[in-house]
Amino acid sequence: MRLSLSALTPKFLLLLLSLPELSSAASSILGIDLGQEYFKAALVKPGIPLEIVLTKDSRRKEASAIAFKPSRLSSDSGTFIYPDRIYGVDAANLAARFPQNVYPNLKQLLGKHTLEDAVTEYSARYPALEMTPSDERPTSCFKSVAAPPGKDGNQQFTVEELLAMELKNIQRNALALAAEKGKAGVIGDVVFTIPAYFTAEEKYSLQLAAELVGLKVMAMVSDGVAIGINYATGRDFNPEDKPETHIIYDMGAGSTTATVVRFAGKTVKDVGRFKKNITEVAVLGVGWDEGLGGDLFNKKLSEHLLNDFLDTPKGKKIEVEGTANARDIVRLNGRTAAKLWREATKLRHILSANSEAHPTVESLYEDVDYKGTKITRQQFEGYLKEYSDRVTKPIHQALKSAGLMLENIDTVIFHGGGVRVPYVSKLLEELVGEGKISRTVNSDEAAVMGATFRGAALSTSFRVKEIAVHDINPYPVAVTYKKSESSKGIPPRPTTLLSLV
Repeated sequence: MRLSLSALTPKFLLLLLSLPELSSAASSILGIDLGQEYFKAALVKPGIPLEIVLTKDSRRKEASAIAFKPSRLSSDSGTFIYPDRIYGVDAANLAARFPQNVYPNLKQLLGKHTLEDAVTEYSARYPALEMTPSDERPTSCFKSVAAPPGKDGNQQFTVEELLAMELKNIQRNALALAAEKGKAGVIGDVVFTIPAYFTAEEKYSLQLAAELVGLKVMAMVSDGVAIGINYATGRDFNPEDKPETHIIYDMGAGSTTATVVRFAGKTVKDVGRFKKNITEVAVLGVGWDEGLGGDLFNKKLSEHLLNDFLDTPKGKKIEVEGTANARDIVRLNGRTAAKLWREATKLRHILSANSEAHPTVESLYEDVDYKGTKITRQQFEGYLKEYSDRVTKPIHQALKSAGLMLENIDTVIFHGGGVRVPYVSKLLEELVGEGKISRTVNSDEAAVMGATFRGAALSTSFRVKEIAVHDINPYPVAVTYKKSESSKGIPPRPTTLLSLV
């Protein structure tokens, strides 16, 4: 379901015409890989050549979560003291204790109304969070029980406001890195990676979140293009050689994309009569699955853990009230849901490297501990069989979009945490052949490094390797014109937005 933001037409049309890239004379550029589960950030600044921004506890990626400590009434003044904000891993770790105060994985909610499937699925995963339609925008917002109440009850935060707080935290970490290097100063320009399927509504929501913290969006680069740029920065392509054609397969926590990219050397005119060689990165086709990723695999394991818990003697003793069944009572408990999900994520990582795992959760439901039966990788892969066609489908879609066959592809480049699941790797190897699988890029950081490099290339403050980028837009935009009533031959102005598919 795609909604039109007709109330924002003037600025909305400006955004459509200006994105994904805007030129800037920035002297410091922040690149952010906007993941559903984690954010990665990199900074380029005079004296700081393209460096990963570390979190306050020196991690190379930040969990995409924000939490609030409940506000309280001051005993001295009688006024509300606003809650502290907690970010990243610290916020995610609070979900098992205070699920109603933790807001994770906001990426999937950008530009979405409460009636859309993505919001429904989000609410099912986080039952302790209350979502309502926003009073100000045709999207969603959260009712916060931690912040002081507003005039109409609980304080509301839009998705863009919460994401803006997370972006501000990343900006602070980048400023700390610059200060540590002795290069303190303003960091106000940003380049984001976004999925190829992002619509104008989703881009606008991200743009708005950035503007709320004073960040100017230089570009929004699709994940496949960002990874392709990173791949090209360390390689030379001779104009006389045959171009290379690769599929960049990126499976993250919430989605999967496949991008057919052609890499070639190209001779272009330089100053005067001189010529120079540059690298060309051109997208030929894309395919995607908006719901396939590590989170879907976690969901299967979470369901397994819930069923296994309810089959234990302690699980069977849970009292059922009214017409509800024990499964719903446990599943809809916010703390229990958070603990199950955390254990499911841990199991997926263990089973990606080992043949079996033993789940245990302390105080899973009302002080009842859970010590589950052994789960094997074979069992896990049995749960994933229903997704086998979805794993390979983005590649077929991308090839069809590009008008190519698998025989025309040199390699499939892996990126994202989802490709570390052996079952996924096995399916892709069976499709394209083991010899065509490439793991030559950093599966965690290639996208953010490529996006930041792109920002440096758009800026006039840096000299970098020249890479010409050609992306495609999978969602067409049509505009109708009214016939001019003027007899002076003045060209008509666009008046109606026909479609945002």
